[in-house]
Amino acid sequence: MKKFAFVIIISAFYLSVYAQTPAKEPATAAARNMIVEVSAGYSMAMGTYASSDKQNDKAGCATGGWQVQLAFDWLATKDFGLAIQYTFQRNPIENGFSKVYPNGIPASSGSAAWTNNYLLAGPVFMKQIRRLHLDAKVLGGVIVSSGACFDTPDPTDTAGYNSNIAAGFGYQFSAGAGYAILPHLVIKFNLGLQGGWPAKSRQYGSKFIGYEEYIDPKTGLPYYEAIYSAPVTYDMEKVVTTLNPSIGLVYRF
Repeated sequence: MKKFAFVIIISAFYLSVYAQTPAKEPATAAARNMIVEVSAGYSMAMGTYASSDKQNDKAGCATGGWQVQLAFDWLATKDFGLAIQYTFQRNPIENGFSKVYPNGIPASSGSAAWTNNYLLAGPVFMKQIRRLHLDAKVLGGVIVSSGACFDTPDPTDTAGYNSNIAAGFGYQFSAGAGYAILPHLVIKFNLGLQGGWPAKSRQYGSKFIGYEEYIDPKTGLPYYEAIYSAPVTYDMEKVVTTLNPSIGLVYRF
């Protein structure tokens, strides 16, 4: 009986201690500091990028297109951290220019379209209040572009087209708001201003083209002289500016 009473007392003591120990709650979405984002949306060409002024060397003749992007965010503190983002963007060129390259070489509108690849990084602010998600980013990095406007024709190749790429500084300023459909999953709307200054330089030295026949006026006999092309230098810089509304998913883990 004494042993039984002792067991009851010890059991009651442990139950009392366990009851007073706070239960460990599962981590909330706000406590997760690593985030993956994926989104897609419209890419609206603006400013010089959308200009079709042939007198402006930086005009891009771009029209509205689309873009997709993938981002990884790491929050060092509760609301602030670092974002790394990749964006692919495609903008066709205007109808009046879609059949002709700037240098007059016939082409399809598909091959003439702008494609821009961005690799950006920078600070991010991200906060979740109950089910409301808010974020803002200021990113900088590299833009790699290709398109008809970066054609650098070889003067010795009358039928050729050089599908060049250009690179330069790229940026993005964006803000988003969303709703948490699950504790760790948010659907959000995002609005971003994105662009850059891609540039391309290329030089062609003097090259042998062929021989041209001449007739000696005194003897009447033909003779030949070598013909060389003149050196050519291309220095191109464009201005890319787009406004991008998009929708996507944010997953926190």
